[in-house]
Amino acid sequence: MESINYYEILGVSQKASQDEIVAAKNLLAKQYHPDVNMKNGIDTTEQMQQILEAYRILSNPEKRAEYDRKLSGNKAVMHNFTLYNMEETEVTGDYGFVVYWKAAGALYDIVLQSDDIFKSRERTSRLAQLSMQALKYIVQLREASIPEKYWHPDIMNWLLFTWYKNRNVTIAYLLTLYDEHLKNDVSPLDRLKRQKEALHYQHSLKRLVKY
Repeated sequence: MESINYYEILGVSQKASQDEIVAAKNLLAKQYHPDVNMKNGIDTTEQMQQILEAYRILSNPEKRAEYDRKLSGNKAVMHNFTLYNMEETEVTGDYGFVVYWKAAGALYDIVLQSDDIFKSRERTSRLAQLSMQALKYIVQLREASIPEKYWHPDIMNWLLFTWYKNRNVTIAYLLTLYDEHLKNDVSPLDRLKRQKEALHYQHSLKRLVKY
C-alpha cells in the first residue's frame, strides 16, 4: 500500500484532526464493511483493509508524523481541503461542485436510514419524513443536470477530487471524465461491481420516494 495515499483513502486533509480522522474512518467503514456489501454480491474486503490500514497509521501520532515526513513535498495531498468538515482556506464564496457533493452525501445518509426501516418492516411516519427530506436533495442534483447514476458516494467523491484539481470545469465535462475513467482505468469486474452498487442505490432511492 506504499503507493496509496492514506489521507486520500480516508478523504481527509493532511491537516485533519484526530476527531476528523476517526469520523472519516467510521463513515467509510459503514459503507465498505464486507458484511454489509457481501449480501449484494460485492466484495469490499480489500477496500476495508485499506481503510483500516490508513486509520492505523494516521490515528497514531508517532506513525503519522513519520508518514508525513515521507509525504513531504507530495502535491497529491489536498492540504487545505477536507471532505468531512468542508473547511477550506483556498476556496471562498461559492463552493462549486462541493454543494452537490454535500447534497449527494446527505441524500445517501437518508437512504441508509430508510433501508434500515424497510428491513424492520415497520412502516412508520419516519419514512414519510425521510422521503420529504430526500426530495430536497434530489431536486438540487437534478437541477444541476447530474443523473441519478452518478449520485453514489464513491462516484461523487471521485468527481469532487477531480473538480478540485480544476474548478473551472463544467459538470457535464466532469461526468464525461468519470465515464472515460470508468471505461479506461477500471477493470471489467470492478466496473460491474460499481454498476451494481449504483443500481442498488437507485432502487433504494426510488423505493423511498414512492413511499
